[in-house]
Amino acid sequence: MSLSVKRSNKKEMILETDLLLSPRDYTALKNPTAHDAQDLESYLDFLEEIGAFDSKKVKAKLYSEVFAL
Repeated sequence: MSLSVKRSNKKEMILETDLLLSPRDYTALKNPTAHDAQDLESYLDFLEEIGAFDSKKVKAKLYSEVFAL
């Protein structure tokens, strides 16, 4: 299985060789655990319980300045 991601300079990034991952990390990425879906479901239930989805929509304030790093 070869995982690749297209980058903006049109060169593909080969995840197996271009990222600094150990063989153990790579194996973990290839084999997601079955309980991940259950964890996500319980996390979404938790967010509903605390009202995270009930927050008011805040109008974004836009600035005309240009910022550079």
